[in-house]
Amino acid sequence: MKNVLRKTSAKDFNRRFPVGSRFRYYPVVSVPDSEEVVTRSVAWHLQNGKTVVRVEGKIGGVSVYRLEPLEAFHEVPQGQRG
Repeated sequence: MKNVLRKTSAKDFNRRFPVGSRFRYYPVVSVPDSEEVVTRSVAWHLQNGKTVVRVEGKIGGVSVYRLEPLEAFHEVPQGQRG
């Protein structure tokens, strides 16, 4: 896991990754087991400051810190964000 999204804000995540983006999800940090997931919402901040997003097959939001993009980063035009 490369931790490329560790300090990513919800605003930045949503700008870079539209709903429907594919990621590798690591349920336990530092354990190499992972699964491919697809985002189902825009990201948001929890009260504790963590950035989370809903993904296919999981209940609630998962931390973006546990996601690794499977596609290249790109800008999402403002009118097309989830």
